[in-house]
Amino acid sequence: MTLTTAGHEAINSSMSWALYLLAQHPHEQDLLREELVRAFPDKSNFNPTFDEINTLEYLNCIVKEVLRLYPILTTLQRVNAKDQTFGEYFIPKGTTLDIPIFTLHRLPSIWGPTADIFDPKRWLNPSLIKDVTNYNYLPFSAGIRFCLGHKIGLIEIKILLSVLIRNFVFQTVKGFPLKKKAGFVSKPDSSLKLAVSKVEI
Repeated sequence: MTLTTAGHEAINSSMSWALYLLAQHPHEQDLLREELVRAFPDKSNFNPTFDEINTLEYLNCIVKEVLRLYPILTTLQRVNAKDQTFGEYFIPKGTTLDIPIFTLHRLPSIWGPTADIFDPKRWLNPSLIKDVTNYNYLPFSAGIRFCLGHKIGLIEIKILLSVLIRNFVFQTVKGFPLKKKAGFVSKPDSSLKLAVSKVEI
């Protein structure tokens, strides 16, 4: 039950942000569509395998960037198992620690001066991502509490996004500013509205 609920919430949130960001950045949306058209020229026969969907380089970049800017969970809580000293700080055993994922994913010291900007191409630049680790990029947590369903979640997002972008163009709608819901889960509220038109190619 937990996996079903968590999986539904994660896919819903990530897909909403992905479509919103691509609607805001039509050039990135076009680049993804071009990659999909090259890989699957016959959209009526779109049935990619696990390996095929994972070889789409720009799709992978977009999904990583969406999860960087809008991680499924904005923060994690952990309790340290023993007394520990970090720098000048002593943290006694049993202390509840907050891991601010949303903040980590937007630190200029890690992601550069464009940390707040949607830029999928950053994932193609080795000099920009050489310092990215499980300590500063945590869309599915890390360590022994790493999300059990992360591979299923990623493949679902990639397939859904591919089907939608291959078949439709998404645009923002004037007069409907995005509002974000506060909480542990990063998601837009019901004010998110996008215009959709069909792709003919």
